[in-house]
Amino acid sequence: MRIPGFCFDPRRHRGRFEVILPGTGARKRRRKTVRVETRDQALALWKAWRAKVLEGRALKGTTLDAYHEETWPKVMKRVAERTAQHDSWVLEKVLLPRLGRYELGRINDAVVRDLVADLRTSGYAPASINGIVSVLRKVLRDAVDRELLDAVPVRKFPREKEVLLRLELSDEERTRFVGAFDDEQGFRRLIRESHRIGEPVASKFFGRARRFGGGRVAEGAAATLEYWRFRAAKPVFVAALETGLTQSDLLSLRWASVDLREGWIRVPRLKTKVEATIPISEACREALAECRGRPVVSDKIFLTEEGRPYSLATINRYFRKAKELAGITRRFRFHDLRHSFASLLASRGVSIQVIAKALGHSSSSMAERYARPNEEAMKSILSALDSARAGVPSWTERPDGHRKKSNSFSNSAEDTGASRGV
Repeated sequence: MRIPGFCFDPRRHRGRFEVILPGTGARKRRRKTVRVETRDQALALWKAWRAKVLEGRALKGTTLDAYHEETWPKVMKRVAERTAQHDSWVLEKVLLPRLGRYELGRINDAVVRDLVADLRTSGYAPASINGIVSVLRKVLRDAVDRELLDAVPVRKFPREKEVLLRLELSDEERTRFVGAFDDEQGFRRLIRESHRIGEPVASKFFGRARRFGGGRVAEGAAATLEYWRFRAAKPVFVAALETGLTQSDLLSLRWASVDLREGWIRVPRLKTKVEATIPISEACREALAECRGRPVVSDKIFLTEEGRPYSLATINRYFRKAKELAGITRRFRFHDLRHSFASLLASRGVSIQVIAKALGHSSSSMAERYARPNEEAMKSILSALDSARAGVPSWTERPDGHRKKSNSFSNSAEDTGASRGV
């Protein structure tokens, strides 16, 4: 009887063993050749060797907790700081409480499916679940690279269906958002609406009741200073819409990456190290010129009036203020400025390969998540269908009840005769 993975040559007294590693799609195998006298001896050796290979080194005690303590810090040294923070949070706060005591080799398909079900019932969004599973996959693959595992024990990682949110700015919203930075009256109006004076409180210092709180006055000097600081940040947001750079790439952008004479911005992305290549639009050129003309100029482009780089907290505060002034009450994040950039290009007929190059993506498939044509661009489908339908023959009913084929290009007898040369 033939046994898969076992072969014995009685003439040469040689046994050949082979086993397919699970979870590799038959792409990885282990082979071994031994010299023995009998088939029974070879078969016993094959069974012992096969059990050892399939058992895997990780089944001897390397748990996810042990991997996190001994190996994970080395893995995080190879990735960007923000990636390290995100992946470490996922591992420590989500995976270790649920799978920390599991040996790596026993985290199989069933365990991962149970993990996904638990996360789903706990209220995690599909995108968050996929990100958590991605970190787990990274752990198991690194364990294989370090020979803690012979193969990834999960044959297929589940993936939740994500609902792609359409959060790009429309043309009208884009105009209102950029114009918010020049709306001084609207800025003061928001301060006036939020101004609240507290109830009278007895004061031991003044001997009489007085009101505390209230904050800035809309017509005061503090409000004027705050508005001009808000207005000075406008080039940051214009550049975000005109370049599609992420918040971190934008705030760390340096003049060395900008070629104003040739009209290009070429900057390696902090996250992927892939270079983003973006032509400088007229609006972007004006924003850069405003930064160049300020009293304090450094190697970084976007600076406060004091000459210091903008903090994330400051930019996010100004972003929320601009949204409020523009009347954008729906969900809209700073990162959606990048989506708006790609969507605008797609709506104007720019190819997905060119958009991927501008976004700094390594593949066009990733850019497809960002570059979605707007509704106006999609209406071109109607004109295409209507123009195609204009040349399709239609059917009309004759008096005798039969159907007659008529052509929209030549319906008259004169046209028919002319086409025949009569």
